[in-house]
Amino acid sequence: MPRDLVIVSHAAPDLAAFVVAGADIAPDLRLRTLDGAAVTEIVDRSGTAVLSIALPELLEAPGEPARLLPATTDGPVWWTEAWAPWGPSGDVGVRVARAFADAIGGRCVVEDGS
Repeated sequence: MPRDLVIVSHAAPDLAAFVVAGADIAPDLRLRTLDGAAVTEIVDRSGTAVLSIALPELLEAPGEPARLLPATTDGPVWWTEAWAPWGPSGDVGVRVARAFADAIGGRCVVEDGS
């Protein structure tokens, strides 16, 4: 099972910020999309995903963000789910997710509590 990550932001996430975050962390990584671009992955040279990220969803209902993730800023917020494998390659993915969250003024919460 991969690590679950959630990126919460007031600004709408965009693919350009995701690409820049990945390139800043590890320039040799590549990008691919799955399921008609419902999921975007950053992969290493061997094609192994280091981070998979779903299309963001806008949560507008009052209290919904805090219900899903305590201590989260109340809505409306953009909610972006992501997954990174355990181990060194996943650690790179988590770094990319955090850099992406920083780039859009958001917060990245990792399942392992880090």
